[in-house]
Amino acid sequence: MDQRFLLACAQAGDERAFRRLVEPYRHALEVHCYRMLGSAHDAEDLAQETLLRAWRALERFEPRAQFQTWLYRIATNACLDELERQPRRPEPVDPFPDRPSDQTASPTYDPAARYAIREGMELALLRAIQELPGRQRAVLIFRDVLGWTAPEVAEVLESTVASVNSALQRARATIDQHLPETTRPAADPDERELLSRYVAAFEHADMDGLVALLREDAILRMPPQPSLAGGLRIAHFFLETVARGDLTRIRHRPTWANGRPAVTIEVRAQDDTWIPHGISVLEIEEGQIAGIDAFLDPTLLPRFGVPAGR
Repeated sequence: MDQRFLLACAQAGDERAFRRLVEPYRHALEVHCYRMLGSAHDAEDLAQETLLRAWRALERFEPRAQFQTWLYRIATNACLDELERQPRRPEPVDPFPDRPSDQTASPTYDPAARYAIREGMELALLRAIQELPGRQRAVLIFRDVLGWTAPEVAEVLESTVASVNSALQRARATIDQHLPETTRPAADPDERELLSRYVAAFEHADMDGLVALLREDAILRMPPQPSLAGGLRIAHFFLETVARGDLTRIRHRPTWANGRPAVTIEVRAQDDTWIPHGISVLEIEEGQIAGIDAFLDPTLLPRFGVPAGR
């Protein structure tokens, strides 16, 4: 249905028309809040808050403005308000499930954007963004991830182009200090096959197969616990500490998060029920697993299709 007609109906008080009007933008707004806050749970709440604020202010929206830009302004202000209410979130950021890109819900991407769409969801970049003050986060995300122009960002933030450019320069300097020098390559078509082999190694208690998948210098990151280095050490940690001597006690389900292959983790209890454990996001380089980001939080699993308690 024509957006202008839906807008007119919504401004006349039709809640159903409003829901249809904003639905194409819902996911993009949640991703924007996620990049700003580093928390999938907070992002969902703030996306809902954005739509609530939009509904309350809809009668003041001028149709000559871009509706998407208006929604992003509301979402950004909601995130900035949240950042003022609570201290900056420490590492790690939460994993965020992938889904097919919806071009109707996404802003126009500029080739001049510093980070590709895939890199814009990379955990390393998102961790670095969390080091920035709120408005610098917004400027960097709009300019270097989404590829918006400086005048567009100035409009959203109700600022000036000079102020936006200054904030971007400071933000880039901070990001460069925290972001690894190497950027991960584009998606490898063999990643799905490697992900299946990783799941099967646990399912079949194939310790040798697991060790072969892990690069010799692989790193297991699982804050707040210290990182573990070395593929053999990681494999033995899974076998002895997590699985208590039996790899089949760990059940993985393949999924994708932040542009990378990932697995949900469940651990078998003594009564043979499966206890939700967390999410692992795999970093793959040259056909082997170079890093694993483990998020040991069972409440994350429902986002990836696994009930939190069963």
